[in-house]
Amino acid sequence: MTAARGTFLLLAAEAAFVASGWVIHVGSKRVLGLELYGVFGILLSLLTNYRIFLATGVNRAVARYIAETPDRARAVRDAALRIQLFLGLALGAAVWFLAPILSRFWHDPALAGYIRLSAFFLPLFGLYSVFRGVLNGFRLFSREAAVSMIYSLLKVALLFALIFSLKVYGAIGGYLGAVACATVLAGFLAPAPDGSGGPFPAGKLVAFAAPVVLFSFTVSLIQHADLYFVRALAPDPGPAAGYYTCAQQFARIPYMLLYALSLTLFPTIAARSRDREAVRRTLRTWVRWGLILSLPAAALIGAAADGLAAWVYGTDSLPAGAPLRVLVFGQTALAFLFLLASALAADGAPWTAFILVGGTLAADTALCALLVPARGTLGAAAATALACAGGLGAAWAAAGRRLGNPAGWATARRTLLAAAVAGGGAAAIAPRGWLLLVVLPALGGAAAAVLAATGEVDRKDLAMLASLFVRGKKPAAQPEVFP
Repeated sequence: MTAARGTFLLLAAEAAFVASGWVIHVGSKRVLGLELYGVFGILLSLLTNYRIFLATGVNRAVARYIAETPDRARAVRDAALRIQLFLGLALGAAVWFLAPILSRFWHDPALAGYIRLSAFFLPLFGLYSVFRGVLNGFRLFSREAAVSMIYSLLKVALLFALIFSLKVYGAIGGYLGAVACATVLAGFLAPAPDGSGGPFPAGKLVAFAAPVVLFSFTVSLIQHADLYFVRALAPDPGPAAGYYTCAQQFARIPYMLLYALSLTLFPTIAARSRDREAVRRTLRTWVRWGLILSLPAAALIGAAADGLAAWVYGTDSLPAGAPLRVLVFGQTALAFLFLLASALAADGAPWTAFILVGGTLAADTALCALLVPARGTLGAAAATALACAGGLGAAWAAAGRRLGNPAGWATARRTLLAAAVAGGGAAAIAPRGWLLLVVLPALGGAAAAVLAATGEVDRKDLAMLASLFVRGKKPAAQPEVFP
């Protein structure tokens, strides 16, 4: 399977993941009400942190070492399973005992029971991540995408089967059932490699995974720290947490688009690390497509923030529009920071990646502590945007020194122009209600027309896109598009 088709399939899986999140967030807000929805938002952020901690670090290590040494794949898998089972059980016990402390920090004693139930996710996430890492390392992107899509569908089905009767406990139970089923499915679909290559030292796996775990978990904390500060420090924290959870759902759309690109960028760079020109070409291609996909989308979301929040979540969620206008650009900056840092980690500089995101988290934490008590949700969004913009600048410089300039300035100018056309049109029209379904796609088309008129998107790109949908169709000069 080509990297282009693999990227498309994983993009589709991420689209399903985002869509399932939308259904869950919008539906649960209407079932639970604004304040309980804010509580559920905190719990979802914890589940995301668990998943990122256990499903990205060792997952990436498994993918890398299987891609590099497929004859030792069984030893890599078995060592990773032992590590993840131990970590999952130990961290689950820690969460169980810390639950009362966290509930006091967030001013809600009822959170302790919810948090303790969430601890059961940790060992399951650990095993799930290993099997997905095996699929990714063997470049079985179609199977990996299928597992992700089925997991997304199960979350929706099981959550809404339980939430009406059990409320927040039912919502958490739905997630727990979905990840259990997805773990079994991923284990079934992952190949059972032979052990002809000999044993694999677990210490080597841990040595690579440790900085990647820290890096990925830190990125996840950047995504959620502002919500934690809103719940703990904002005036009227219950409704404020609900509004901010609404805003985060829209703001993360550009991030999820670029996250899917990083899933195929990582093993591709790892496999070609000895060919420096191929690595540079790969990174520039992924960043170029990241700009094309994310900047017009972020501009549309930011310009139509009030209308989107009120239409999707209800008119009582209109205050979510103000932080969303700022937060969407902070999340877009974080998405590019994650993409560049992932490339550095795949190229053998995982600690550099961790330092970049660690500095961003420190800045975000300090700015949230300063701005949230005075400005509430808007202060939290501003803190995240400022911190992520600074982190992106540092990551761009680090990637430029090691891998070459991540993007051409011509591409940056053209995508910014397309974003300005889309965002400016949305701001001028200010669509509301069902008109959003007409105006936003039309403005997205206008942005695409600008990219075509300026030559940023041409026939080679269209041929590459056609190859994603038509199996076996290979565009001319594909290596220049997706190496």
